[in-house]
Amino acid sequence: MESMSAAYDCSQPVDIADEPHHHLVIANEYVRAFAVDVPPRTRTLCHRHPHEYLLYVAQGAEIVSAARDEEPKKLNYVAGECELSKAGLVHVVENPGDAAFRNVVVELQPGAAELRRGTEPVLLAGEAALERILNTESGEVVTIDLAPGGEIEIAGPAVLSSPNGAVMVRELEEYDIALDDFRKLLWVCAPRKLGIGNRGERPTGVVVFQLGTLGVSLY
Repeated sequence: MESMSAAYDCSQPVDIADEPHHHLVIANEYVRAFAVDVPPRTRTLCHRHPHEYLLYVAQGAEIVSAARDEEPKKLNYVAGECELSKAGLVHVVENPGDAAFRNVVVELQPGAAELRRGTEPVLLAGEAALERILNTESGEVVTIDLAPGGEIEIAGPAVLSSPNGAVMVRELEEYDIALDDFRKLLWVCAPRKLGIGNRGERPTGVVVFQLGTLGVSLY
Protein backbone atom coordinates (compact mmCIF):
# COMPACT_ATOMS: atom_id res chain seq x y z
CA MET A 1 0.00 0.00 0.00
CA GLU A 2 1.33 3.40 -1.03
CA SER A 3 2.28 5.67 1.90
CA MET A 4 0.81 9.12 2.32
CA SER A 5 4.24 10.66 1.62
CA ALA A 6 4.18 9.28 -1.93
CA ALA A 7 1.35 11.69 -2.74
CA TYR A 8 3.70 14.64 -2.15
CA ASP A 9 6.56 14.63 -4.64
CA CYS A 10 9.78 16.01 -3.12
CA SER A 11 12.19 14.52 -5.64
CA GLN A 12 13.05 17.94 -7.14
CA PRO A 13 12.68 20.64 -4.48
CA VAL A 14 13.06 24.31 -5.41
CA ASP A 15 14.52 27.08 -3.29
CA ILE A 16 11.93 28.87 -1.16
CA ALA A 17 12.42 32.00 -3.31
CA ASP A 18 11.32 30.04 -6.39
CA GLU A 19 8.14 28.69 -4.77
CA PRO A 20 5.22 30.76 -6.21
CA HIS A 21 3.31 31.12 -2.92
CA HIS A 22 6.36 32.52 -1.11
CA HIS A 23 6.61 36.15 -2.21
CA LEU A 24 10.13 37.48 -1.67
CA VAL A 25 9.89 41.06 -0.38
CA ILE A 26 13.28 41.74 1.26
CA ALA A 27 16.66 40.29 0.33
CA ASN A 28 19.99 41.41 1.72
CA GLU A 29 23.07 39.95 3.40
CA TYR A 30 21.17 39.53 6.68
CA VAL A 31 17.67 38.32 5.81
CA ARG A 32 15.28 37.16 3.17
CA ALA A 33 11.73 38.03 4.13
CA PHE A 34 8.68 36.45 2.50
CA ALA A 35 4.95 37.08 2.57
CA VAL A 36 3.47 33.59 2.23
CA ASP A 37 -0.07 33.10 0.93
CA VAL A 38 -1.41 29.59 0.36
CA PRO A 39 -5.04 29.83 -0.87
CA PRO A 40 -7.72 27.30 0.06
CA ARG A 41 -7.45 23.86 -1.52
CA THR A 42 -3.96 24.58 -2.81
CA ARG A 43 -0.54 23.07 -2.25
CA THR A 44 2.92 24.50 -2.69
CA LEU A 45 5.74 23.08 -4.72
CA CYS A 46 8.21 21.06 -2.74
CA HIS A 47 10.68 23.66 -1.50
CA ARG A 48 13.75 23.87 0.73
CA HIS A 49 14.52 26.20 3.61
CA PRO A 50 18.34 26.42 3.51
CA HIS A 51 18.61 28.61 6.63
CA GLU A 52 16.78 28.86 9.94
CA TYR A 53 13.81 31.18 9.91
CA LEU A 54 11.27 32.97 12.08
CA LEU A 55 7.63 32.43 11.17
CA TYR A 56 4.66 34.57 12.22
CA VAL A 57 1.13 33.40 11.35
CA ALA A 58 -1.02 36.23 10.02
CA GLN A 59 -4.03 34.06 9.15
CA GLY A 60 -4.29 30.58 10.54
CA ALA A 61 -5.51 27.36 8.96
CA GLU A 62 -5.25 23.59 9.34
CA ILE A 63 -2.59 22.53 6.88
CA VAL A 64 -0.62 19.46 5.89
CA SER A 65 3.18 19.70 6.02
CA ALA A 66 4.75 16.86 4.04
CA ALA A 67 8.49 16.81 4.75
CA ARG A 68 10.77 14.78 2.51
CA ASP A 69 11.25 11.22 3.75
CA GLU A 70 8.61 11.68 6.46
CA GLU A 71 4.93 10.96 6.73
CA PRO A 72 2.79 14.11 6.23
CA LYS A 73 1.62 15.89 9.36
CA LYS A 74 -1.57 17.81 9.97
CA LEU A 75 -0.83 21.10 11.74
CA ASN A 76 -3.34 23.61 13.07
CA TYR A 77 -1.93 27.15 13.05
CA VAL A 78 -3.75 30.06 14.64
CA ALA A 79 -3.25 33.76 13.95
CA GLY A 80 -0.51 35.24 16.10
CA GLU A 81 1.42 31.99 16.48
CA CYS A 82 5.18 32.20 16.03
CA GLU A 83 8.06 29.75 15.81
CA LEU A 84 11.74 29.38 14.95
CA SER A 85 12.44 26.60 12.46
CA LYS A 86 15.80 24.95 11.88
CA ALA A 87 17.67 25.06 8.59
CA GLY A 88 17.28 22.26 6.09
CA LEU A 89 13.52 21.66 6.01
CA VAL A 90 12.33 20.34 2.63
CA HIS A 91 8.56 20.01 2.34
CA VAL A 92 5.26 20.55 0.61
CA VAL A 93 2.57 22.60 2.34
CA GLU A 94 -1.04 21.82 1.48
CA ASN A 95 -4.03 23.88 2.56
CA PRO A 96 -7.08 21.62 2.23
CA GLY A 97 -9.47 24.01 3.99
CA ASP A 98 -11.67 26.94 3.02
CA ALA A 99 -9.54 29.83 4.33
CA ALA A 100 -6.17 31.10 3.15
CA PHE A 101 -3.06 30.28 5.15
CA ARG A 102 -0.91 33.42 5.43
CA ASN A 103 2.33 33.96 7.25
CA VAL A 104 5.50 36.01 7.28
CA VAL A 105 8.80 34.17 7.04
CA VAL A 106 12.05 35.93 7.96
CA GLU A 107 14.95 33.74 6.92
CA LEU A 108 18.27 34.46 8.65
CA GLN A 109 21.18 34.70 6.23
CA PRO A 110 24.78 33.95 7.33
CA GLY A 111 25.40 37.69 7.81
CA ALA A 112 22.75 37.81 10.51
CA ALA A 113 25.26 36.28 12.93
CA GLU A 114 27.06 39.64 12.91
CA LEU A 115 24.00 41.62 14.01
CA ARG A 116 23.50 43.00 17.51
CA ARG A 117 19.97 43.58 18.66
CA GLY A 118 18.84 47.19 18.95
CA THR A 119 17.31 48.99 21.89
CA GLU A 120 13.79 48.27 23.09
CA PRO A 121 10.79 49.96 21.43
CA VAL A 122 10.07 53.39 22.89
CA LEU A 123 6.57 54.85 23.29
CA LEU A 124 6.47 58.30 21.66
CA ALA A 125 2.79 59.20 21.89
CA GLY A 126 -0.60 57.83 22.93
CA GLU A 127 -1.04 54.24 24.04
CA ALA A 128 0.55 50.99 22.94
CA ALA A 129 0.72 47.44 24.28
CA LEU A 130 3.81 45.30 23.63
CA GLU A 131 4.07 41.53 23.83
CA ARG A 132 7.19 39.52 23.17
CA ILE A 133 5.87 36.28 21.68
CA LEU A 134 9.17 34.62 20.79
CA ASN A 135 12.71 35.18 22.02
CA THR A 136 15.73 33.30 20.65
CA GLU A 137 19.49 33.80 20.62
CA SER A 138 19.36 35.19 17.08
CA GLY A 139 16.24 37.33 17.30
CA GLU A 140 12.79 37.86 18.73
CA VAL A 141 9.26 38.63 17.60
CA VAL A 142 7.30 41.41 19.27
CA THR A 143 3.68 42.37 18.59
CA ILE A 144 2.65 45.96 19.26
CA ASP A 145 -1.00 47.02 19.50
CA LEU A 146 -1.40 50.73 18.82
CA ALA A 147 -4.39 52.77 19.94
CA PRO A 148 -5.54 55.56 17.59
CA GLY A 149 -2.92 58.28 17.81
CA GLY A 150 -0.37 55.92 19.31
CA GLU A 151 3.21 56.01 18.08
CA ILE A 152 6.24 53.92 18.95
CA GLU A 153 9.89 54.06 17.94
CA ILE A 154 11.57 50.95 16.51
CA ALA A 155 15.33 50.51 16.29
CA GLY A 156 17.03 48.33 13.69
CA PRO A 157 18.04 45.76 12.79
CA ALA A 158 14.45 44.64 12.29
CA VAL A 159 11.78 43.56 9.82
CA LEU A 160 8.38 45.23 10.17
CA SER A 161 5.01 43.80 9.16
CA SER A 162 1.44 44.96 9.66
CA PRO A 163 -0.57 41.94 8.49
CA ASN A 164 -3.93 42.89 10.03
CA GLY A 165 -4.22 46.64 9.63
CA ALA A 166 -2.55 49.82 8.42
CA VAL A 167 0.22 51.74 10.17
CA MET A 168 2.26 54.69 8.99
CA VAL A 169 6.05 54.83 9.16
CA ARG A 170 7.83 58.09 9.96
CA GLU A 171 11.46 58.87 9.32
CA LEU A 172 12.71 62.31 10.33
CA GLU A 173 9.62 64.55 10.34
CA GLU A 174 7.36 62.99 7.72
CA TYR A 175 5.12 59.95 7.52
CA ASP A 176 6.07 58.67 4.09
CA ILE A 177 5.55 54.89 4.12
CA ALA A 178 2.27 53.04 4.63
CA LEU A 179 2.31 49.43 5.76
CA ASP A 180 -1.23 48.68 4.67
CA ASP A 181 -1.04 45.37 2.85
CA PHE A 182 -0.18 41.83 3.90
CA ARG A 183 2.64 41.65 1.38
CA LYS A 184 4.34 44.87 2.47
CA LEU A 185 7.38 44.31 4.67
CA LEU A 186 10.02 46.84 5.70
CA TRP A 187 13.68 46.38 6.55
CA VAL A 188 15.12 48.66 9.24
CA CYS A 189 18.92 48.63 9.21
CA ALA A 190 20.96 49.49 12.28
CA PRO A 191 21.35 52.09 13.71
CA ARG A 192 18.28 53.48 11.94
CA LYS A 193 15.21 54.26 14.04
CA LEU A 194 11.66 54.72 12.74
CA GLY A 195 8.42 55.99 14.22
CA ILE A 196 5.42 53.70 13.72
CA GLY A 197 2.08 55.43 14.14
CA ASN A 198 -1.62 54.61 14.03
CA ARG A 199 -3.23 57.45 12.09
CA GLY A 200 -6.61 55.68 11.86
CA GLU A 201 -9.69 55.65 14.05
CA ARG A 202 -9.40 52.04 15.22
CA PRO A 203 -6.69 50.10 17.05
CA THR A 204 -4.18 48.37 14.84
CA GLY A 205 -0.90 46.61 15.23
CA VAL A 206 2.56 45.89 13.93
CA VAL A 207 4.77 42.81 14.15
CA VAL A 208 8.46 43.47 14.73
CA PHE A 209 11.13 40.87 14.02
CA GLN A 210 14.06 42.27 16.02
CA LEU A 211 17.23 40.55 14.88
CA GLY A 212 20.69 39.93 16.22
CA THR A 213 22.25 38.60 19.38
CA LEU A 214 21.71 40.51 22.56
CA GLY A 215 24.17 43.35 22.91
CA VAL A 216 21.86 45.31 25.23
CA SER A 217 18.90 44.43 27.43
CA LEU A 218 15.57 45.01 25.70
CA TYR A 219 13.24 44.52 28.67
